[in-house]
Amino acid sequence: MDRLQIALGVTNDSQLCERTGTNRQTMGNWRSRNSVPYSLCVDVAEENGISLDWLLTGAGSIHRAGEEISFGDAGKSSREKSVLSVFRELGEDDQRDVQRVAEEKKRVRDIEQRVAELTAALADINPPA
Repeated sequence: MDRLQIALGVTNDSQLCERTGTNRQTMGNWRSRNSVPYSLCVDVAEENGISLDWLLTGAGSIHRAGEEISFGDAGKSSREKSVLSVFRELGEDDQRDVQRVAEEKKRVRDIEQRVAELTAALADINPPA
């Protein structure tokens, strides 16, 4: 799901729903199963010059062999443009390392957010005496 967001240049599930023409409930099911339909991945890869291997597994380069892609830098912050520029200059192994670290950071952030939500919900159920 995260690589699909990167490939489509979106930052959240709402934007992903809009770009893929998918309703929120379906997107939620994909997210909970950590699974996206193969046919959608093939379409996104073909339409955006993305490596299907990268989109499905995270292995290899984001670019299809021999292709350079642009994610439409319009609207991106200078920091984002700078990071993307540096990332593109890295070798494949280094790109994979950066991707793994970024994905892990996002996973930890998502877990921390979920713990905070659960803590708040629990506090509502069992208010302090």
